This record gives sequence, C-alpha cells and structure tokens, in this order.
Amino acid sequence: MASIVILCLNAKVRTILLINGLYIIFDMSRKKTFYILMISGIAFILIGGISMIDSNIPRKVSLSSTLDTNRTDVITPIMNKGSVGKIVIDGSKFNFNIEDPNKSVIISITNQSHYEYDLVANSEGQYKLETKNIGDKVLNIDGEVETKASPLALGGQLMLLITGIIVLGIGMKAKFA
Repeated sequence: MASIVILCLNAKVRTILLINGLYIIFDMSRKKTFYILMISGIAFILIGGISMIDSNIPRKVSLSSTLDTNRTDVITPIMNKGSVGKIVIDGSKFNFNIEDPNKSVIISITNQSHYEYDLVANSEGQYKLETKNIGDKVLNIDGEVETKASPLALGGQLMLLITGIIVLGIGMKAKFA
C-alpha cells in the first residue's frame, strides 16, 4: 500500500517537473503552455476519432500483380454487405476460389487460363480470394476490390486518443498547478 502511495506521489512530482522543464526550456508562461498543451491534446483526440471513422469506410483497392509458376496468392479484403470487386485472371493455367466470411466457398475454378468475376459481398466480413498458378507461365491478376482497414489499426487510433487525453491532463495541470 505504501509503495502505491509513493508511486502516485512520484507520478505527481514527475508531472510537475515536466511542466517546469517546459517553462525553462521554452521560456513560456503558464498560460501559453496551457494553450499549447490543450490544442495539442484536442488535435490528438480529433485525429484519432476521425481515423476510427475513416477506417470503417470501404475504399477501392487495385489488384495488379503477377504470380510466378507454382506460387499461391491470397487476398483477404474486409468487405461490407453490398461491397463490390472485379477480378480478372489470365496468362497461365490456374486454380481460383473465393470464400465468404463463414468459410463457405462462393466459387471454385480449376485449370483455367482466363477468368473474370464480379464479386458482390452478401455478408459483412473478411473474404478470401486464393489463386494458385499451376501453369508454366507468369499469371496476371488485375481488378479492384472494396476493403476496410484491419481491426489491428484500432490499436494505433486508440493510442492517439489516449495520448490526447494524457496531454489534455498535463495541460490542465499546467494551468492549475
């Protein structure tokens, strides 16, 4: 219990030392420091919030790649219901299949040398488009698909929000310390 109190006091002392250090380094008044920290904190929070909203909006992504012989390419777009994609594969013999978020096979093509498919997502989630080049030439994959940001991006956005809250707290401390 005593160690927790000491850690809290140390955190308070460190915050005050940080604020005083800012005054010395930048030769600023408390009022100017308060406004700079408040504006910075608000900016972090706004950028994090806008980024969270933006990452849930599907964007068209170009599919333009080549696949060497005996290689497999897997594309995993995260799609909303009704999102669309167009896939064009040609240049060599290949196997191609698409799985929906429930792991059900939507389409499976084997031993083809040219194929075009217009994908419309019937459910929300991560689709899997797998192409395997079984021919002896390079395979071309073209088209576009709508996809959203990965759920892993949420970590960075939350870091921005938390940093903004911390900077706002330091700003409040600068004003009232």
